[in-house]
Amino acid sequence: MKSGYVDTNGQQIYYEMHGEGEPLILVMGIGGDSTMWAPYQVPAFSTKYQVIVLDNRDAGRSSKATTSYTIADMADDVAGLMDGLGIERAHILGISMGGMIAQEFALQHPDRLNKLILTGTGAATGRAKFDPIMAWNFVKQHDADGLAFAAQQFIWLFSTDFLRNHQAMDQTLALFAGNPNPFSPEAYARQAEAYLQHDALDRLKGIKAPTLIISGEQDRLAPPWIARELADSIPSAKFHLVEGNGASHALILERPDDFNKIVMDFLDKV
Repeated sequence: MKSGYVDTNGQQIYYEMHGEGEPLILVMGIGGDSTMWAPYQVPAFSTKYQVIVLDNRDAGRSSKATTSYTIADMADDVAGLMDGLGIERAHILGISMGGMIAQEFALQHPDRLNKLILTGTGAATGRAKFDPIMAWNFVKQHDADGLAFAAQQFIWLFSTDFLRNHQAMDQTLALFAGNPNPFSPEAYARQAEAYLQHDALDRLKGIKAPTLIISGEQDRLAPPWIARELADSIPSAKFHLVEGNGASHALILERPDDFNKIVMDFLDKV
């Protein structure tokens, strides 16, 4: 494993590289960092691909911004990271807000993209008057011990079966609480602003890369009809609905084996 920082767009972006093969970049969602890929996706994907995980600006070990920014700015961070690592083209996998970043990357840097995989994401949060992230951000700004914020997130992110599994819930809470690089309210507010302004829906027809949309039928935050809207707007995009228990927004944690196989099957196809 190789890790370090790349200076780009006025930010220091932390990255890790695992394995060898074609580059596959994993982009995390709002409030998360690269550690969330570590339990399941990095070990699986790095058996065949050179997996690059990064902390978005304002998250994890990357630098903290001082002004507002957009999802497009974060997509440029990914391109700048590729420049710094000498990577010309890569597959991009984005979850939730990371999927929005991946969309903008596909539109702004089409010649640097091989295949595109989007999960738990939509393309037009900026069109809605209200969005759950508005409530998340409010709670984040006013929740001293973080329990209310965790509850707000977990209700939207995980399946009912998972929420009823107290042992699994406690373990996940401990995982989040044990992160040595906690997310500040100020940083969260900046990411939330970028998230809530995102609208790429009418531009998605410009995406030419082979694209896979993965959706969990129990996803509350980005339900299947939002994912289908996304898939219908990207030429020749494939749509995969994961059904059954644990098919939540957090597919990468609740159904990792199924999720990883879907991704690998798509990447392996010529």
